[in-house]
Amino acid sequence: MLIHLIRHAHAGQRGPGGRDIYRPLSEQGVAEADALATMVDGDAPVLSSPATRCVQTVEPLAERRGVEVREHHDLWEGSRMGDVIALIRAEATDGLVLCSHGDVIPELIETLAAGGTKIRGRSCEKGSIWTLTMDGDEITEASYQAPPDV
Repeated sequence: MLIHLIRHAHAGQRGPGGRDIYRPLSEQGVAEADALATMVDGDAPVLSSPATRCVQTVEPLAERRGVEVREHHDLWEGSRMGDVIALIRAEATDGLVLCSHGDVIPELIETLAAGGTKIRGRSCEKGSIWTLTMDGDEITEASYQAPPDV
């Protein structure tokens, strides 16, 4: 089973005050989100961090699949890896698409690597995709795909 973990597309610079849940995608990010919608096959559920930029990143994909984006707090910045992994295991009954942030995704990949998951790639650019392969409850492989050229 495949799990696609997408880092939100380009959203410009973070504003003053730190955590900015309402920052939208930039024009470049909107183009990246449209391109990402064609890069992920299947009809698996789509979950996202509640951040506007994450939801907007996967909305074109969800619309293409005829599903709703479900927001989940365990994909927000600063999430604990145990919670992220538990979310993946609980929701990935027949594949899954997740959208999260540039702190969560690298930490998840490092946690998986430390647990023996085979890792192919080492980056986390905005608009990139990590595809996780699951065998039962175990994530056995993680492969990186660079963001779309737009």
